Amino acid sequence: MLHTAFTPYEEFLVEYVRNPGRNDMKVQHYHDTYEFYLQMAGERTLILNDICYTLRPGDLYILKPFEIHYTESRGSDYYERYVINLPASFLYTLLTEGETRLLLDKLESCVLHLSPEQAAEALGCFQRAEQFRRKTGFLAGKLLCSSIFQLLMFLTELTEKAGLPDILEGKSIQPEIVKAIHYINRHYQENLSLEGAAELVHLSRYHFCRLFHETTGATFLEYLYNVRLAKVHQLLLTTTLPLGDIAAKCGFASTAHLSRVFREAYGMSPRSFRKTALSG
Repeated sequence: MLHTAFTPYEEFLVEYVRNPGRNDMKVQHYHDTYEFYLQMAGERTLILNDICYTLRPGDLYILKPFEIHYTESRGSDYYERYVINLPASFLYTLLTEGETRLLLDKLESCVLHLSPEQAAEALGCFQRAEQFRRKTGFLAGKLLCSSIFQLLMFLTELTEKAGLPDILEGKSIQPEIVKAIHYINRHYQENLSLEGAAELVHLSRYHFCRLFHETTGATFLEYLYNVRLAKVHQLLLTTTLPLGDIAAKCGFASTAHLSRVFREAYGMSPRSFRKTALSG
């Protein structure tokens, strides 16, 4: 079974991609990092929770850690984009842990439509980060961190000042699938089934499976486990709860069930994951 694509110990990443052909993610994924994405050319479709967004040049999205998302080519195969994945700890070179938390807490997951001037300023931030990422030697790390700090200040100013960027409304997906996704996101702790979800939205099992996969890029079971594993991962990193409690909170029948699914997804047990993360 396919799970969310996830790299547990992802370091800072800045990447420019120019893709001339169709490129769809195989499954939804999430990070334990902040993600900043700038569309430079062409179109790209973002599916975030129950909304489908068409990203065009000048559009930028912000994702907080553990936000499950999926991107694909729909209206246009060609696209250019910049993306930055930022672990909060990366900013400790320049800021204290408390200052970092105060800054990042100002950000919310959203999709923004920038004016040409704002898009140019955002692009400059991404390009400087890419340039400084290649530098080595004395103070190279501080230069890179400083460029990311400038980007974060720019984004917080945009989101705090009313009337500057427009938050994209997005294109709503089928109401039956919206209802099913909302139900999964709110009741993932319970014993959910494909048949129960299809009955909830008054669709046949076959029709529901087809629509659900077309919308999310995942089967019902894959999506359900993606949501549960994202919650497990977050609790492993941010709490000291025992595995039995985490299993119960996240909809797994037992600690053994959680361990089996987690190992299939990440190649290690949840205990090993937590131990390695804490030691790192």
